[in-house]
Amino acid sequence: MSRRGPRPVNLRLRRILVMLPWLMDRGTVSTNDMAAHFGLSVDELIADLTLASLCGVSEDPNDLIDLWVDEDEVHFGLPKYFERPLRLTRPEAFALVVSAKAASGLPGATRDSALAGAIAKIAAVIGDDSLSGVDVEIDVPDSVAGLSAATTAAEVLAIDYWSPTTAEITQRRVTPLEVFADGPHWYVRAFDHGVDAERTFRVDRIESWSTTGDIDRRSVAPRRPWFTDSPDVTTATLVVEAGWTWVLEQYPLVSTESRADGSVEVRLVVTSERWLRRLLLRLGTHAQLVEPTDWVVLGLDTARLVRERYTRT
Repeated sequence: MSRRGPRPVNLRLRRILVMLPWLMDRGTVSTNDMAAHFGLSVDELIADLTLASLCGVSEDPNDLIDLWVDEDEVHFGLPKYFERPLRLTRPEAFALVVSAKAASGLPGATRDSALAGAIAKIAAVIGDDSLSGVDVEIDVPDSVAGLSAATTAAEVLAIDYWSPTTAEITQRRVTPLEVFADGPHWYVRAFDHGVDAERTFRVDRIESWSTTGDIDRRSVAPRRPWFTDSPDVTTATLVVEAGWTWVLEQYPLVSTESRADGSVEVRLVVTSERWLRRLLLRLGTHAQLVEPTDWVVLGLDTARLVRERYTRT
């Protein structure tokens, strides 16, 4: 079953910045309770805690954060290097406050948390003037407000949409059902009158849109997993070197499995051969396509084609 798209690393790190002070106040908590508090699934929580457990002031295991998960409980201990005051430079303190401000807007963060108190203390030391012009916000496309208003009003829209699969702009007549953010992108879930079915459109690929004057009120069902509304999808299996899985972070994955040699077997949804060719070029020799067998040499063929074009020019 497909799951929602992977969360960006920068978002995960900001959330960890909220989690650690929260854990410090509690010591030991249930994985279910913590996942519910931060709006995550248990699997997502464990993945983030695993990332946090590898953080420290050096690669020495003694300097890593004292954090582990035992069955259905999370345990946290104060690292020894926190027993003495940290000496931050002014740029380090400024960067820390800005990151913490961004993290304070995530689910699970509260105004009276330890993180909020730390922000206030550091900000007082470096001076209010240093932060007076800093306003930390998550990027929201200009069109989101208008699209959200059209969704509320049940207006039928005419949109010009660029498709990465065909590299063409098509005209669509849609009824927006929901505007939402997932990972680094904003999307519009809509009923596409041309195909008589739901489709999901990335906001930054909508070249233009306008209201048609028609109203189309529809019941909105819960959002379905990614690509269940796409008629032409294939599942591919890649074996990726451990240090190169970051290339896949922005794409919805079906499953991942670590292998004995340190590589990772990844199954992901492929919407077109064109898209898969671009992905294989990015991964280069650091990944091998194993399924479907018809596409095993696709990466090599694409690389040869690119080299031939550069040779001719």
